[in-house]
Amino acid sequence: MFEPTIEQRSVKNDIATVKRKSSLFKVKSTDLIPPFYLWCGLILLALFTLAPFVYLFTSSISKTEELLSGHLVPHSPTLENYYRLFTGNGAAEFIAAMKNSIIVSLGTTVSTLILAIFASYAFSKVMFPFRNSALFTVLAMQLLPSISIIAPLYVMMRNGISIAIPFTNVILFQSPPLLDTVWSLIISYTTFSLPFAIWIMTGYFQTIPKALEEAAIIDGCSRMESLFRIIIPLAMPGIAATAIFTLLLAWDEFMFASAFTQSFASKTLPIAIREFIGKHNIDWGLMTAGGFIASLPPVLVSVFLYKYIVGGLAGGGVKE
Repeated sequence: MFEPTIEQRSVKNDIATVKRKSSLFKVKSTDLIPPFYLWCGLILLALFTLAPFVYLFTSSISKTEELLSGHLVPHSPTLENYYRLFTGNGAAEFIAAMKNSIIVSLGTTVSTLILAIFASYAFSKVMFPFRNSALFTVLAMQLLPSISIIAPLYVMMRNGISIAIPFTNVILFQSPPLLDTVWSLIISYTTFSLPFAIWIMTGYFQTIPKALEEAAIIDGCSRMESLFRIIIPLAMPGIAATAIFTLLLAWDEFMFASAFTQSFASKTLPIAIREFIGKHNIDWGLMTAGGFIASLPPVLVSVFLYKYIVGGLAGGGVKE
C-alpha cells in the first residue's frame, strides 16, 4: 500500500494550517461583524488599553532629561526613580500613603459586603411591601453624582457622626471629628459603593432556588443560619465580584480623599502622587514611578480574578 513521503506529509500539514487560519477570517451568514474587522477592532482596543500602561512604565524607568525631551523609549533605562521613591526624602510619606490605601480599600470592602449581604438577602428572599420600589430607589441613589454629597459629608465628618432620637435633643451616640482620618474615607466610600453592591448581590441571591432555603428551615435552621450555611456559600462568585469592584473603586478614588485628608496620617496613594506636583516644578520621575506602583494592584486583580468578575456580573442581573 502506498504511503506518503515525509515531504508530502509536510505539504498536507501546511495546507491544513493555511485552511485553519483562513477560517478565522471566513465570513459566515450569521456573523454581525466580519471576523477580519472584528480582529482589527480587538487589536486596536488592546493597543488603546495597554499603551498608557506601557508608556507609564517606560517613563518610570527613564531619566528626567529623556522625559523632558519627549523620548517614548528610554535610551538608558534606570531604576533610580523607584530607588528615590522608597529611600528618598518623601519615602516615609509614600509608604504611609500605601498603607492608608490598603486600610481604606479593605475597610470599605468589608463594610460594604457586610451591609450589602443582609440588605440583598432581605430584597431577594423576604417578602415585604414595596420591595421592588425600594430596590429601584437604592439603584437610583447610584445615579446621583458624587459631588452632590461631598459637602454634607464634609460637614458630617468635621462635626462627627451623631445618632439622635428624631424630634428630640437626645443623642444616643456622638463620634469625635473624623476629618483627616481613614474612617472618613471608609464611611464616605461605603455610601456610594453600597447601592451598586446591593443591586448586583440581590440579583445573584435571586438565582439561588428557594427550595434549598426551605429545606434548611425544615431541618431546623433559622433564617440567619440558612443565610450563612446555604445562601452565602452558593453566592460566593457574586460576592467575590462585588468585593473586587468595591476594592478597585476605593483604591483609585481621588475626589473624596482630596477633600477629607490633610496630612499623611490619612492621605492615600492618589493624593500622595499628586504631591509630586510642586508650586514651581513637577517631579515627573517620581510621579510616573508612583503611578506605576499604584496601578499594579488593580491590574493584577483584573488579570487573575477576571473570571469572578465576569461570572458575578453575568449572574447578577435581577431575575424577578
